[in-house]
Amino acid sequence: MENASLREYIGKRIRHLRLEKGWTQDELEEKANLGMNYAYKIEQLATNIKIDTFERILEALETDIEHFFDINIKENSPEISLLLDSLFELPKDKQEKSIKAFQSLLEQMK
Repeated sequence: MENASLREYIGKRIRHLRLEKGWTQDELEEKANLGMNYAYKIEQLATNIKIDTFERILEALETDIEHFFDINIKENSPEISLLLDSLFELPKDKQEKSIKAFQSLLEQMK
């Protein structure tokens, strides 16, 4: 979906996931407590979707943000966050040297 708008992506993705479940638009509307023809309007890009409505649709489709947007969100441990903060405080040239040294260390540990 090169150069697709967010609204277009969301509409097409909802349609794809709905069809994967074998549901009609009416079934999605019922399961997500949407108004009549609302699924059609979303899929045809005829309306803007509110966040709370989007969350109800995700819940009805039994999916989450990561799966919907095909991303992987990882929570960092506090130690990794501190390490990254320290790295970002360094000047650019020292950041690059530190990254290379860390990569070398990781390779040796394999």
